[in-house]
This record gives sequence, C-alpha cells and structure tokens, in this order.
Amino acid sequence: MLLDAFAATAAVLLVAAPLLFTDSGFSLDFTNHLWLAWVAGKALVQSGHPSYFISTTNAGVFDPWFAFYGGTLYTVTGGISQLLGGHPIVAFAGITTLAITGAYGGMLWLGRQLGLARSISHAPALVVITSAYYVTNLYGRGAWPELVATSAIAPLLASAVYLVRAPVWRPLPVLVFVVSTVLFTGSHNITLLWGTTVGALASLMLWPALKRPRRLPIRRLCKIAALAFTCLCVNAWFLVPDVSYGRYVQIYTTTHNGGGDGYFDLPQVLFDPLRYVPRQSTTPALFVQVPDWFLAWAFVAGVVMLWRRPSADSLRRAWIGILALIAILIGLIGLVPLWNWVPAPFSEIEFPYRLSSYVFYAVSALVLTACLALQRSARAVEPRRTIMRLRVALGAAAAVSIGICVWQLWIPNTLSPGVSYNRRQEALHSATALPRTWYTSEAYNDTRAPIVSVPAGRTLTIDPREVRGDHFSAWLNVPPGIAPIQTNISGGSYVVSIAGLTRVGRDAKGDAVVRRTTDGSGPVHVVLETTRDATIELAYLTSIVACIALVATLLSIAAKSRRQYVTAD
Repeated sequence: MLLDAFAATAAVLLVAAPLLFTDSGFSLDFTNHLWLAWVAGKALVQSGHPSYFISTTNAGVFDPWFAFYGGTLYTVTGGISQLLGGHPIVAFAGITTLAITGAYGGMLWLGRQLGLARSISHAPALVVITSAYYVTNLYGRGAWPELVATSAIAPLLASAVYLVRAPVWRPLPVLVFVVSTVLFTGSHNITLLWGTTVGALASLMLWPALKRPRRLPIRRLCKIAALAFTCLCVNAWFLVPDVSYGRYVQIYTTTHNGGGDGYFDLPQVLFDPLRYVPRQSTTPALFVQVPDWFLAWAFVAGVVMLWRRPSADSLRRAWIGILALIAILIGLIGLVPLWNWVPAPFSEIEFPYRLSSYVFYAVSALVLTACLALQRSARAVEPRRTIMRLRVALGAAAAVSIGICVWQLWIPNTLSPGVSYNRRQEALHSATALPRTWYTSEAYNDTRAPIVSVPAGRTLTIDPREVRGDHFSAWLNVPPGIAPIQTNISGGSYVVSIAGLTRVGRDAKGDAVVRRTTDGSGPVHVVLETTRDATIELAYLTSIVACIALVATLLSIAAKSRRQYVTAD
C-alpha cells in the first residue's frame, strides 16, 4: 500500500512539476484562465453569490463570461483563493494538481475494482496522464477547464462502479462521485457534451458485448442517476442561462466545423512514436499523438492472450469493442468526410483533435483489458516465457511513455513569444484590465437586440472599477436628449438589466445602446444588475436546492456509516 501511494504521488508530481516548481505563464490560455478564476473569486465576495460577469476597461462591463463558460469551476477556484487570503495562484495550482490526482487515482481505483493486481494496476493510469494531449491541454494549450473536466471522468467512472457494486455506500466514495460529477458538468461545455456522448456510446458497445443485459441493478442505477442529476443541478445557475440564451451571443454565430487544421489529423502525426508538432502550427507545443506505445502493447497482448481462448470470451469481446471505439474516434479526427457528417452542436468542437482526450481514455481501457487477460493467463497453464515477455514489453512501453512525457514537459517551449507571461503572477496586475494574453474580447456580447446607429459623441462609459460583482449604481452625466447613446455594457437584456435608462439596441460589437427615459439633461441615476427573470431565478434556486440536497445526502450517509461502525465495535 505504501509503495502504491509513493508511485501514484511520484506520477502526479511528474506531470504537475512545471506548474508547481516554476512560475512560467505557459500558453496564452493558461494565464487567461488563472485571471478568470481570480476575478470570479473577487466577484463572489462582492456579490455574495456566484456572478456571471467580468468588467474591464478593455472589453466593457457586465461581460457575461461565467454565464456561458465554466462558471462553477472558476467560482470554486476563486472562492478558495479568497479563503486563502487572496492567493489565486495557490488555489489554481491546487485545483489543477487535484485534477491530475483524480485522473491517475481514478484509473488506478477502477483497475483495482475490476481485478487488477497492484503490480500492474498503474499501467492504465499512466496511459492517461503521460499522454501527449493530456499534457498539451495543461501546458501547450493552457486549456485548463478542459483539463479539469476530462480529468474528472476517471474518478467519476471509478466511483460510479463502486456505487453500483458496493452493498453499502461509504461517505468517501460518494464524495468522490459528487465532486467529480460537479466538476465534469461545471467546467467545460464541449467536454460535457462529448464526454457524455462518448461514454454513452462506449456503454452501448461494451454492455451487450459482455452479455450481461439481465444483470442490471435497476434500483441502484436509478439511485446513482438521481445523485448524478442532483450534481448536475448544482451547475444550473450557469447551465440554464447557457442553454437558454447561448444562441444570442457572438460566439454562437461563429461556425467551427472541424477539419481546418488538417495537418494535425494525419496518421504520421497522430501515430508518431516520439511526438512532434507539425511545422504549419502556430502553437509551439501542441502535441496530439495517441498513446501509441501503450496502444501497440495492448493490441499485441490482446491478440496473444485473448484471440483463441474460449475462457476469455468476455474480455475478448470487450477488447474488440474498445478497439472499435478507438477506430471511430481516430476516424472522426482524421477523416474530414466522416467529420462532415457530424451534426451541430457536436461539430462546434472547434478542433477534431479535441477528441484525443477520449482516445487516451479508450487506450487506457484497452490496456486495462489486456492487463486483465495477462493476469488470467499467468494463473492458467501458459508458457512462462510469453507472460514474461509481455510483462517486460509493458514495462518498456511505460518507461518510454514516461520518458517522452518528461521531454514534453520540459523541453518544448510553451510560451508564445512577446505575448505569454514569463511569470504567471504578472497576469494578475488588475481585475479590471484583461491580461495581454486575452484574445476573445467579444465572445459573449449580445446579438439578439437590433443594431442601432449612434450619433457621434454620444457615449456613456461605465467605470469597471465601480462595478461590484453583479451590481452597479451611480449618478452619471448622460448626454442630453433622447437620441441613442453608446455604452460599454456587453451583456444582453437577458442577463443584464438597466434601470434609469432605456435599452434600444446594440452596436455591431454587441455593446448596449440606450437612451434617456425622458427628454432632458443632467445626471441620471443608473443601476445595472443581473436580470431577475424566471429563467435566472429558477437557475439559482435549482443550484441552491441541489447543494442542500447533496449536503443532506452526504451527512445522512456519514451518519449511517458511523452507526454501523459503532455497532460493529
């Protein structure tokens, strides 16, 4: 047990080392997400509840970023930062390290539950965290919400398997399931959509293959589904507006139909055994290779151990099903004609290589299956030479994968020259000024209101320093008359209400255009706050009720577990 803990800790620290032991800003989005988490924490304190908005001199006030993207993850991380006395880098690094630990520990736990011995159970976990795209998401792309969401898949699956099989639920596994599900559903919309879909596809392919459709524990599955739905509802405060109003923002009008970066999708890139970035790429450390060393081992081991053994029918069917899933995923990445059949909203993934997250999980599952076959063969009458060769080959695949991972962590330059921060703390110079790495200033500006032309000189600028989370109130010098006035208010009427002035439309960027409520001149008392309509009120109420329900559930399970422990004594 101590050796296992040491190995797991070493593996997690291996991947987290650049984050924990350097102060680099890495890729552009790394510091963008760090800044967003910092701002979300400040807004949480100022509002007293999660806020939808960022307000900056660069992009305007009441930009509803957290209503459409990762609201819960940013708010939780920012809230922890505030509890730590305003240390966002510590909170950010802590959540990230926890995510890496979850990915590794989840696969390790899943393998153990399915019967893997300690000596071999670390292999599927290593597949995940040493894979090229997993490391890329953290350092090469800085896609932090995507990393957290995909990392949550492993502990979610492992804890779900435990909850299905355990005669009595214990508090810790339930807590792991709750936290994993909340983070999976509350961090990254694309991962929520594709992760759920790929998971459902894998289940449909594997369950019939295992020939166990009559052994479904329906009551237990319903109980787990109810718990998962409650976890999903924790994120209702931003998911409901996201679903309801997402079609009204600028980013919705931008079509991302995959296949644009075709040089990433070529076989010689995806299956390069030593990892490289195509010369055409403008991102210096974007590696998308599949875990081909582990994939090759799992394929060979499956053929040797499973192909002609009647006793291994269930494992063989699972092995074939996982291979088919890998083929489908790689086909979607590499075959543009196949990708063109993908309907919206799935085609909004932007880059087909994002499916690499599900490829490395599928390869991990294939390795797990092959390891189970290897164990069974070792217990049966099997040539020792074959078993030994496969064990040595697995060790070699792991060693090479770890070595290449270390190279990827430390050698390729993740900084974008002249833009990335050499020291990440420099991005936190102001909560009301976007970091220089920012490049999506108008993503969630309004498109629903009609475009209105504004006479020259009629502008009203809200000072972002005067905004308190999701509230602004002040007497402002407003241009006289009832002609339209240009503002720097980014959010549409569905998320931002304006009192004291009348909203008449928007400009081409999506900023609000207003006018005085009556003809006249002089200061006007202007109040801006979150729109209090039925959708948003219901969203916040649903999240509150879900949080209360989860706390009550966890306390109830803990109390039952304690009573059973006392009775056993």
